[in-house]
Amino acid sequence: MEKIRSAKTIIDKATSGLKEKEALVIRGRFGIDGRGRTLSSIGRDLHLSRERIRQIEKEGLKKVAKYIAEENSALAGDILGEIKTQGIIHKEDIAAKVLESQALAKDEEINSLNLIIKVVPEVQAIEKHDELHESWILNDLSKDEVIKILRDWANYLKKQKSPQKLDILIDAHPNHKVHKISFLSYLPRISKKIVEDYEGSLGLSEWPEVNPRTVRDKIYYVLRKNKKPMHFTDIAKVISEEQFDKKKVVPATVHNELIADARFVLIGRGIYALKEWGYAPGTVKDIIIAVLKQEDGAMDFSDIYKEVLKQRQVRKNTVLINLQNQSEFKKIGSSKYILA
Repeated sequence: MEKIRSAKTIIDKATSGLKEKEALVIRGRFGIDGRGRTLSSIGRDLHLSRERIRQIEKEGLKKVAKYIAEENSALAGDILGEIKTQGIIHKEDIAAKVLESQALAKDEEINSLNLIIKVVPEVQAIEKHDELHESWILNDLSKDEVIKILRDWANYLKKQKSPQKLDILIDAHPNHKVHKISFLSYLPRISKKIVEDYEGSLGLSEWPEVNPRTVRDKIYYVLRKNKKPMHFTDIAKVISEEQFDKKKVVPATVHNELIADARFVLIGRGIYALKEWGYAPGTVKDIIIAVLKQEDGAMDFSDIYKEVLKQRQVRKNTVLINLQNQSEFKKIGSSKYILA
């Protein structure tokens, strides 16, 4: 669909034909000129009861709905079409589809769009909820059914204790197959309890491996996603790009956490890997000792270096210098070494 520059301009026109109190109530309730206000707050200003404000709001919404249907039917149709794609949509996602980028940063634009969608008759709102993000859903679909499906999946994930692909969750609950796959596929985006990881698997939001909150867990997430060792400055950069939350992370903090957590192994200058990948902790000297112990005999330097490179990203000179430690190593011939 073609994006619009300003939803507020549409609402300004829609409310310009309302009675004065109707316009004040509608604009106040939906935050067209600022933050949304309660019935009681508006009632105090107008010296009217909450119930009277509710009645005025109802009448005003009817008129706004009539205006949108008559003057902006194409926009309303496009919005409805976007929601029909999966039957449900996060409020942030529909805003990104409808509004131009400069409008997305303005609360009054987002609030105006929400009012436009509010009066589309085939759609209902999912408001603030402990388990669901604020969304729009078609009238012929049930919010309660959305909650039930997501709870079924969450309970299954708790039993499995590991992230699962969507098709596994659906197959485990045959009764969910009455819904379109497009609808089911979108539900994790609505859920506050279930999140999708970088591999497309679904896990519980309380699990740090899919929804990291601490710096250490964010480091672990980034390394697992990258699937190879990284310099701590690059890890810090990727953490910022991932936008886990609004907390800033600096390289020094990342470095300190890497040093303090046994899950991470220093394998080069500022370069870290996950221990679970098979990297052994310790110094270069410790790695050389382990290599020679495994060989149980003399090894040529080139072979020693090749084995060390599997554990550490170091230069040949670094290995040579360590091999000069006569209390640990003994040179045999021109290039072979054994344990002392």
